Amino acid sequence: LKSSFIKFGIGRSTSDSAHEIRDGKIRNLTKATQLIRDNSGLNGRLVEEAAFYYRKVEEKGLVIGRSIAGVAAACVYLAAREAKLPRSISELSESFEVKEKELKRIIRYATRILGLHHITGPEEYLSLYHSNLQLPPAVLEEANYIWSKVKDLDYWQGKKPSGVAGALMYNAAKMRGNTRTQSEICEVANISEVTLRGLLKVLGLALKQVGEATEN
Repeated sequence: LKSSFIKFGIGRSTSDSAHEIRDGKIRNLTKATQLIRDNSGLNGRLVEEAAFYYRKVEEKGLVIGRSIAGVAAACVYLAAREAKLPRSISELSESFEVKEKELKRIIRYATRILGLHHITGPEEYLSLYHSNLQLPPAVLEEANYIWSKVKDLDYWQGKKPSGVAGALMYNAAKMRGNTRTQSEICEVANISEVTLRGLLKVLGLALKQVGEATEN
């Protein structure tokens, strides 16, 4: 009878259960770290930072009911953002094979758990877009210069920082003679062409106010 209880897991010690839970967490962390290393494009230090975030949110139960890949992608997003090397949600959604809507939800939860509430600005996306569009250094300098001139104006309330960065990069590329199409900009910024055109109009008004030329 005793052996039957053991066979069906009856009478197992709490220490056995604790070992299984601990072993499961170790396996999950190992898998998450491998996913981060293979799919994030981060360097060694930031891989470790993202893995640390994963371990912290797992301790708080965030992984329960969610995919390891989704939580790992969210931790990559946060680690990169904190290092001022942001990854776009659409990029991570594709590389980790997680739906964007779900990834955004996990990022919100992880942000609260980790206490990383953070207001992003367009300047945090410029280096990423510059790299993805394979533009020369002068274009990035121009984009940062433009933003430094107009960032304190009231035009940007409620505007998505990643979209504003797209408009800045489009304008800067034209100003420096390295034009990129609106569709190319929209692809890296994950916005529609209608949105980009609207932001370019706003940018034009802002530049006019500060006495700078614009290219539309």
